[in-house]
Amino acid sequence: MKIKTKISEMLNIDLPIIAAPMFLVSYPELVVAVSEAGGIGCFPSLNYRTPEQLREGILEIRSKTKKPIGANLILHKEHNPNWAKQFEVVMDLKVELIITSLGTPRTIAKEIKSNGSTLFCDVTTLKHAQIVAKSGADALIAVSQGAGGHAGAITPFALIPYLKKEVGLPVIAAGAISTGSQMAAALSLGADAVYIGTRFIATPESKAQNEYKQMLIESSPDEIIYTEKISGIPANWLSKSVERSPEILEDGPKKIAAGHAGGEKAIEQEYKRWRDIWSAGQGVAQIHEVKPAGEIVKEIAGEYLATVNNLPR
Repeated sequence: MKIKTKISEMLNIDLPIIAAPMFLVSYPELVVAVSEAGGIGCFPSLNYRTPEQLREGILEIRSKTKKPIGANLILHKEHNPNWAKQFEVVMDLKVELIITSLGTPRTIAKEIKSNGSTLFCDVTTLKHAQIVAKSGADALIAVSQGAGGHAGAITPFALIPYLKKEVGLPVIAAGAISTGSQMAAALSLGADAVYIGTRFIATPESKAQNEYKQMLIESSPDEIIYTEKISGIPANWLSKSVERSPEILEDGPKKIAAGHAGGEKAIEQEYKRWRDIWSAGQGVAQIHEVKPAGEIVKEIAGEYLATVNNLPR
């Protein structure tokens, strides 16, 4: 099965389905499953506490699939003090897709292109999109209202066509996409691919705790809380997990201090802080069971084709 778009051609994949990189969730098993199914699996470099562990993780993925994969780099030093070292590793191992968040890729875009990799950037507003476009982004990930984790406040019905028209780069839709019909809606708005996170949490391949997966399945869209008080950046979280630790809303966000023990001790604290505070998007509405990631990819693609064929004419 193949669905041809600008993004699928750009990444040399069969299906324009990108598994979003998720902190403490997306590891080799999930990345491999999605890429092998025809999409592209991605992981956050921050999942690995040292550059050496990151290298080992990528090599493990490479030993299990020859398909393209993606890595996310958070470029904000306070949130990710080791990002420059992580960048060296992903470039050395020629990761096909680099996704940047919380910062401009201006200083690394040229090296990414010369390395043969593709650069996508998370954006939530036109201002962000224009900055990364000038910095060399190949495509924009429109993180819309309802997306899991760090998310924007603009509905995808406005954001996707807006960015497409004003910036002119291919746009990837992110936010509350769990089914093929939602993928069809996104592509009809002008998106060239979908960026799916929450749906892939409830898979055997994800490293989310079983309680996390079950809470996600049992949650409804109105049980997703959108706040900046947890991480310092507006994001969506499972309200049931936040309610277990109400002090986190009272204490407010804590920053990682760059340069503190090379950042490693601070990152260790960050892992502990988020271990039981779980993010998810409004796409929980369409998630009812744990299902293999590869099966989800194929199911979404099949539903997409069926939806397109059944649209009124």
